[in-house]
Amino acid sequence: MSEQKKGLWGYEALFDVAELTELEKRVWQAKRSDIRVGRMGYRTKTIKSGDVLEVEVYPIWGRGQEKQAREAKEKLSPERIRKHNLAAAKRKLVRLMNNNFTSQDIHLTLTYNGTPPSFEQGKKDIRNFLRRVQRLRKKRGLPDLMFIYTIEGGEGEGGARLHMHVILSGGISREELEQLWAKGRANADRLQPDDQGLAAVAMYIVKSKREKYSRMWSCSKNLKKPKESVSDTKLSNRRVKTLALDLPAVGKEILEKLFAGYRYVELNVRWSDYVDGCFIRAQMIRDVSVKEARHGKAKAVPGTGRGVPVVPAGGGAGDGLQRLPGQPVGAGDVPKPQG
Repeated sequence: MSEQKKGLWGYEALFDVAELTELEKRVWQAKRSDIRVGRMGYRTKTIKSGDVLEVEVYPIWGRGQEKQAREAKEKLSPERIRKHNLAAAKRKLVRLMNNNFTSQDIHLTLTYNGTPPSFEQGKKDIRNFLRRVQRLRKKRGLPDLMFIYTIEGGEGEGGARLHMHVILSGGISREELEQLWAKGRANADRLQPDDQGLAAVAMYIVKSKREKYSRMWSCSKNLKKPKESVSDTKLSNRRVKTLALDLPAVGKEILEKLFAGYRYVELNVRWSDYVDGCFIRAQMIRDVSVKEARHGKAKAVPGTGRGVPVVPAGGGAGDGLQRLPGQPVGAGDVPKPQG
């Protein structure tokens, strides 16, 4: 069975040309249907990560063209493969973060006083810290801790001091989290998603160029994977040609009609010097105006599916603050959303 039929299409690395040639551009202007999209069908893959929706569009080749693609892929340089794999790993991290964390969760930076320890000791220290956080959550009746962490600096990092970045579940106040780290300075901030979700903070915590320790991040086992689906009929060849023109207004109209409830953010088109067709990646964000919770039901934390009831303070009248189930009054209070 081919990779295409299994839904494992692995030829994105072949598409690294950002623009058409000057000749193709002239032909394009003369007759748009001659754009290098080809006549084949196209598969549409959607990845839903919290409030972020990604759309990937790629060609469905016949046996001959898929064989050509396999042979071209085998000839790619190790450096090109490395860059492609690095980009894919970063996208995976962004998707995990978007799917499991929201503005109610925390970005924590941990440093050391004095001379920092080795990388291996740093791993032990961060794991011990996370165990202390989990024990506190259990004591307060909070859900199990979800986390992603990275270690930067130290050996092989050009003299940068060893430090850690941790993305973790909210529910415990920032001050308490900072106090649980007793080895140096700790700085906790609320996550602030934007139209790209949490991509900015994800790229920040994996900016390290460490080579000795190849794994970019570590995470808890209870993180939920993004939801993926594929369709061979979502976009016709004609519509793919239109999207390939890379005109924001046109792409916005097509995508927002196809994916109701989401707002267009960006679209990127790539071409290949090896095979026919194009590769399109678009990003969208859930439209807040159509995301209102149904009347009488608990509002859901975006991207997690977790309902968050409003808990009255002291058992009396509601105080207008929203807390996670089991969270004591005063610990990480979050203002109730308006409207």
